[in-house]
Amino acid sequence: MAYLKSQGYRVLCVDRMTEYGTDYTWNHIPYGAEDFTGDLPLQTRIDLVKDADMFIGLSSGLSWLAWCCRVPVILISGFTDPGNEFETPYRVQNATVCHGCWNDTRCDFNHFDFLWCPRKKEARDKFECTKAITSKMVINQIRKIQEKNHAD
Repeated sequence: MAYLKSQGYRVLCVDRMTEYGTDYTWNHIPYGAEDFTGDLPLQTRIDLVKDADMFIGLSSGLSWLAWCCRVPVILISGFTDPGNEFETPYRVQNATVCHGCWNDTRCDFNHFDFLWCPRKKEARDKFECTKAITSKMVINQIRKIQEKNHAD
């Protein structure tokens, strides 16, 4: 967030909810993001995303929406393999650690377990697919988009 703001970008959160989770595991709107959450019509979300310089998101419907709007998508995902989503040159994944369990038919996904990690259930390296993705990796993709935009 700090890098984006230092570059003069507005950062909008267009998720449906400001927070989502269960028990003691919750995701919150990023601190400092402009809040465009809520039960908004799809067209409103399209209008918010379609003219963006970039979209940064996870393997979710909003990333697909941005891609459909031809917005460059920085897709951050450790638990999916690249073939799971659309093609983007700005994918952020650390393939040097455990990754891709979502696409592994040997793993049973539990939609209600926010602490689901089928391969590293009890290990210290649980969720290493996500933990091994650094802000520097994301910033490198932002810079690629910035360079491409300046070249155009």
